[in-house]
Amino acid sequence: MTLKTTRADKPKRRRKSAEETRRQLLTVAADELVRTGGALEMAELAKRAGLSEGLAYHYFGNRAGVIAAVVDAYFDRYEDAVIDLNFEGATWQEREQKRVIELVRFYCDEPLTPVIFSRLGSETEVMTVETRRSERIIDLAAANISRAQEAGDIPRTRDPRILGAMMMGAIRWAIVAVWPSDGNLPSKDELVTEIWAGIEALSHARSKR
Repeated sequence: MTLKTTRADKPKRRRKSAEETRRQLLTVAADELVRTGGALEMAELAKRAGLSEGLAYHYFGNRAGVIAAVVDAYFDRYEDAVIDLNFEGATWQEREQKRVIELVRFYCDEPLTPVIFSRLGSETEVMTVETRRSERIIDLAAANISRAQEAGDIPRTRDPRILGAMMMGAIRWAIVAVWPSDGNLPSKDELVTEIWAGIEALSHARSKR
């Protein structure tokens, strides 16, 4: 005897949670920003995500809210891959050279890097997020440098916060400066060599007071 399957017997499609829907919109938004070189329309975002335009507005408010969330997620990945890791090495210089390697790898492998740093860099929402996230990164850099000073790896005459900000800013603008319009970057090894030369020089330099 064959049993017929009724509508009640069919498994129900699980509804996505609010967090899953938000992540889906962010993923599509990031892809769209890379695809268009920084352009983003809420209607197109909702269409590509297979969701209603109203949901996109519900979760992010407007285009600026979406972009701010995408940039925040970018910095989450950056901190996970570069900042929140403890590298091995006998000296600060040995440890931080390894961090520079991971930093260059992240910037070069992350499709959003040129979009955020160049094409969207002047937008208010991007600048606001980057400023907020940079404060934590500089705080951590300053603490890292203070420990290096206690170990004798960096001169104690240097202000750790100023030195940390100089180092992080130099790296960021070095990446922006070499990023060509056609996307053909120098090799990662070359970038690491050039960036590390500058960071090492800053770490050994003595302030004149």
